[in-house]
Amino acid sequence: MKIKQRLRFWLGSLTGQIILVALCALALVQLVSLQIYRLEREEALGLVNSRFTLQRLMAVTRLLHQSPPELQQEVLRASRSETLLLSLSRQPPEDGERNPVFERIVRNRLGYPAPLAIHINAETGRGHALPPLSESRQRRPHHQHGTDIRLYGGIELDKGVWLHFTSLVDAENTGWSLRAILSLGLLAALLTGLMIWLLQRITRPLKQLARRAEQLGRGDKAEPLPETGPSEIRDTLSAFNRMQERLDRFVTDRTRMLAAISHDLRTPLTSLQLRCEFLPEGEDKHKLQQGLKRMEQMLNATLRFARDDGQDEPMRDLDLSSLVQSLCDDLQDAGNKVILEEREPILFHGRSQALRRALQNLLENGIKYGNRVEVRLLDEPGHIRILIRDFGPGIAEDQLEEVFKPFTRLDSARNLEDGSIGLGLAIARTLIHQHGGELHLSNHSRGGLLATVLLPH
Repeated sequence: MKIKQRLRFWLGSLTGQIILVALCALALVQLVSLQIYRLEREEALGLVNSRFTLQRLMAVTRLLHQSPPELQQEVLRASRSETLLLSLSRQPPEDGERNPVFERIVRNRLGYPAPLAIHINAETGRGHALPPLSESRQRRPHHQHGTDIRLYGGIELDKGVWLHFTSLVDAENTGWSLRAILSLGLLAALLTGLMIWLLQRITRPLKQLARRAEQLGRGDKAEPLPETGPSEIRDTLSAFNRMQERLDRFVTDRTRMLAAISHDLRTPLTSLQLRCEFLPEGEDKHKLQQGLKRMEQMLNATLRFARDDGQDEPMRDLDLSSLVQSLCDDLQDAGNKVILEEREPILFHGRSQALRRALQNLLENGIKYGNRVEVRLLDEPGHIRILIRDFGPGIAEDQLEEVFKPFTRLDSARNLEDGSIGLGLAIARTLIHQHGGELHLSNHSRGGLLATVLLPH
């Protein structure tokens, strides 16, 4: 299983895919080169073997003419080779598709008299007869279309004796010898090692970019990436650094703007509250005070929602199980029904206070509307799942996303009484998103509302 996973990882990575393409290209080039080599070799050997055979045949014919009959067998034994068979007989060779070009070449070079016959048949190594080409084309290897040429036939000597000859085709060499295979394997290994080194050097900045993007998605501030590597990768890293700088500047400017709004709005609000104190007692004064108090609550909650994003809190490793356990203990001490399924510690890299506030909002909402809450933590591959279930009436399906919008209150009268203005779920989702996670609501199959938090490892 591990081997299969590693193979799938390599084939899915940029390095593995490029190496696979390079090795396939190397094998294809080797096969094409081998085929071209074999064709060129066959074409060249066809001419070389035929010329060598004719030269030896003419030399043997001269020796036999100059040797006494009792020495002719010795001459034949000395002239035979693995690729040329010779014999003497009084029987003429069998009729076949004769090649007049080769016959004319031998007769002219030997100065052979016309009464003595010369029979030469020529065929390719695959058994096909060689077409009767012109002598000029026979002398050019690049005009030959075929393989090794096999010559056979006979030359008439004196007194009715015939010299029979047969040339044998060389054994075909496939080209895939052990040495060739080892050479190809060594070349593939060197090429693979070189490409692994080169691609790791090229992709290292991309891996750093992926890690930094993940950190940026979780709100973790980091130093700009070093702009190294090829020009295309340097341009990408430079664009990422500029984007990170602009995001930081945007968040800083937003915080400063909200601080200014807070100062500007609190001053007239305080002035109105003081003026309201000097009004005569009555129903109008009471309603006006309630309205001003409500405005102050909304202002404080809005500014807290916009500014309290946990950006100033450093990221650190924390025990998520202990954090949830402490929240549940605090709620249980206050007389609330909270059940936590015990499990082993789960380490998570995040902001303790931000996560505490997000989970506390979810738990308090569950207690407020469901009276009882059950909590489960699941350490799953790739992420941590936190399930918070209450036992209330649930929420209509078309309202499951609406409740995450700021100032959305499904029970307006109840929210006015307890001071809630509809920002708890919005703040919780914002803080979870800052950790690169997700927050979803759904109605449980057995009743109540189920809040699911997914946090990446």
